[in-house]
Amino acid sequence: MKKIIIFIIMYVMALAAIAQEDSTMVRPAQVTFFYPLGTNGTSTAYTNNFSFNILYGVNNGVNGAEIGGLVNSNLGHVNGLQIAGLANMNAKAANGMLIAGIGNFVKDTSNSLAFAGISNVIGGNAFGAHVAGISNTVNGDFLGGQVSGIVNVVNGNTNGIQVAGITNVSAGDMQGGQVSGISNIVKGDLSGAQIGLINRAANVKGFQLGLINIADSVSGGVPLGLFSFVKKGYHSLELEVGEAIYANANFKMGVDRLYTIYKFGYTMNGANQYWSYGLGLGSKINVAKNLDMSFDLTGNHIVKQTFNPNVDLLAKFDLKLRYNIGKHFTVFAGPSVNGYFSEHDIDTETSALKVPYSIHTWNWWNDEGQSYLWIGGNAGVAVNF
Repeated sequence: MKKIIIFIIMYVMALAAIAQEDSTMVRPAQVTFFYPLGTNGTSTAYTNNFSFNILYGVNNGVNGAEIGGLVNSNLGHVNGLQIAGLANMNAKAANGMLIAGIGNFVKDTSNSLAFAGISNVIGGNAFGAHVAGISNTVNGDFLGGQVSGIVNVVNGNTNGIQVAGITNVSAGDMQGGQVSGISNIVKGDLSGAQIGLINRAANVKGFQLGLINIADSVSGGVPLGLFSFVKKGYHSLELEVGEAIYANANFKMGVDRLYTIYKFGYTMNGANQYWSYGLGLGSKINVAKNLDMSFDLTGNHIVKQTFNPNVDLLAKFDLKLRYNIGKHFTVFAGPSVNGYFSEHDIDTETSALKVPYSIHTWNWWNDEGQSYLWIGGNAGVAVNF
């Protein structure tokens, strides 16, 4: 056994010596057991059409294909296919396909399809598709798609799509889309879409869908979420009266085309007092100078004096004609369509809300509730800021 090992070492060293004497800078093939035990020896000046590193190899570059049991390392350009059990490490540009069990690391630019069990890291600009179990990072501009289990980061401009289990980040402008399980961040301008729990961009020309949407401005699109704050958008506090909920405070924020509505109200039915809270969406259009029209759709929960698990919901569609007095003050009035759903024993109990009249009333199939439909109205004042 010892003789076989000595023979292998002597054979590899002999091949290395021959390789160092060869002045040709491009070779059809090389084999390395563990650098420098290989056909190129200690020389890293050769670019190989085919490179096979049994464990770990260091070469100048690849024009064709390279396969490594553990690590492939190149000081020059790589053009073609690289497959490594652990990692591909390239000091200059890599173009083609990179596949590694742990990571692909390119210090320069890359035009490639990169697949890694853990991470793809590109030091310069990149084009292609990057898929990783944990993260993808491009330190320049990126054109293509990134898909990862945790995070995608582009430290330049992005043209394409980012899909991540946790978060996507584009440090520059972005044209395309971001989809994540938690957050999407574009530090520059976004032309496209963001879908996640939290979305943040500077100037948005497109669509944001999330629990929380934040932007400096939105043009040519809308944010849709529970909380949508647009710095240069629509923010309004309304005080409103109506025939069913006597007093309402409404806070609206988003953009004119689509805003979120938060409602809080107070009403009475005989000696009983009730509070209400609600949530909805609305849209506002300009119809003439200083004159707007808004369309609001909301759902309101009626809160009884003592805890009661029964359903008590008021659905409203409000149409409001709005006259703007200057930039910050508005008066409004208009009709509303109301649908009230009250769970109660229809033989012994009355509904919480005092319904003024009903176009149509129907009993629930189990006789434990009633629904009412009527046309009402609302009027009030608003402060815009």
